[in-house]
Amino acid sequence: MTELNLTPYKIVEGKNFLGDHTLKVARSDFQNIPFQDGKITLTFSDCRFHKIIIENTEAIDFKDISIQFVSCFITEIEVNAIETENISIHFNSSILSGRINSNKISSISLNNSIVRNGLFLLNQKAIDISYTEENIFPIRWKRLLKSLNVANATDVFTAKQAYYIYDSKKVTFSTREAKDKKAGFYKSDFNRTGDYKIGYYLSKAQKSSFNLNLAILYSQAVEESETKVIDSNFHSLSITGYLNGKLNIENTKIENWFIRDFSAQKEVNFFNISPLKLADNESKFEIHKCNLDNTWFDNIDFSEYKTVSFYKTKFGKTTFTSCNFPTDYTSFEKFQTLENVHYPENKSDNYYKNQYELFLQLKMSLEASGNFYESQKLQAISNDALKKIKQISNWDKAILWINSKSNNHGLSIKRPLLYFLGFSILFYILYLFSLDRIFNCNDIDYSLFGYYFSFIDLTHRTDFLVSKEQFNFFSLSLDFINKIVIGFFIYQFVSAFRKYGKR
Repeated sequence: MTELNLTPYKIVEGKNFLGDHTLKVARSDFQNIPFQDGKITLTFSDCRFHKIIIENTEAIDFKDISIQFVSCFITEIEVNAIETENISIHFNSSILSGRINSNKISSISLNNSIVRNGLFLLNQKAIDISYTEENIFPIRWKRLLKSLNVANATDVFTAKQAYYIYDSKKVTFSTREAKDKKAGFYKSDFNRTGDYKIGYYLSKAQKSSFNLNLAILYSQAVEESETKVIDSNFHSLSITGYLNGKLNIENTKIENWFIRDFSAQKEVNFFNISPLKLADNESKFEIHKCNLDNTWFDNIDFSEYKTVSFYKTKFGKTTFTSCNFPTDYTSFEKFQTLENVHYPENKSDNYYKNQYELFLQLKMSLEASGNFYESQKLQAISNDALKKIKQISNWDKAILWINSKSNNHGLSIKRPLLYFLGFSILFYILYLFSLDRIFNCNDIDYSLFGYYFSFIDLTHRTDFLVSKEQFNFFSLSLDFINKIVIGFFIYQFVSAFRKYGKR
């Protein structure tokens, strides 16, 4: 293990550190060194590390100690022993992996950096991860990749990047795109050195191929934590644990979203989230054994996910606003109750009962927020799920089936209206035929069109058209059956028409 000597305010540039190295931050390094406000204490630029361990075993009376890696390649970084609480670590346009575990570090930041083989950030006070398109400088990246003998730079940028953040107090993950700029090279205004003269804006294809993955775990021991994820794109996002603080995820696209064994004491807000819609990818959204009483889902596009699994989750006080749900049960079959969303074929014996209760929970949550349009839809969907429960009697299943076909469980006024017209016209034709009033080679009696309206009047007299002497078994039977059938469809029409007045 080779020890690196720390020289404050001196840039280490273009070095290749083979083997394992330890950067010891000691009190003696800062003796007789005046603090320089606004300057990084130690900067590594264009360096390569096989393994670097940052170590601080004694408290240092120095206003701010910042360590920065710019355009560096770090195969493995390890930070465990830190005693001074004013040490911060920053990575800019670097490639790295490793583990940083200390609750004494004041802050960690990463900007436009590539993570290989995972980066574990544990017990941190403050983490700031950002991707900013306006400061992508291809000359620096070209030099870094060339030093690594990388044949295909695309493989570096499209490989899976995984951040694992555990028990950290303040986490910010943000992306800032130059949406109004044309993709390609441009002359930069940041001309401090020749490396910054040329900038680059990414194309849509390049942005979509960026494979970011984030896993956040909370424990009850961490108090007053705050997490913000803004304007970012993830191939996967995982949230687990008990949150004492606040969580906000806004204006973000998440292809695979997993919330497992999660509950929050304070507010949790999810706003404007939808899948990335990657080609040949089955987007998934899983909520597994969670208590979401303090959670607000606002403008979430549930209908775009291929699989949505809610398993043993409490939605009693969850708020849903402006969310997009599927329109029918066939589409709603993507809403499942799976113990593990990765194994959809493994369904429990009570699968449909759990699904039914899930839909009822969602319905009550939507009603509580005043969204009666979506809540009525969930009521209909829950009834369709109820039909598949084995314990339900055949008579009840028949009732549910008839209601689903006649007015979609009170949602459709179109269906009963069409059924009413279809059946009443059919019965009227059969009724006239049984009385020999049509298809008898006589001239057309146009008054029969007017008598149709008397026929559909449920209170009409039996002899509204002919005298009783002309009745026969078939005409009386058709008249009686017609009153029952069209009366049923009138009721179904009225029931659907009043769907927004129901409570």
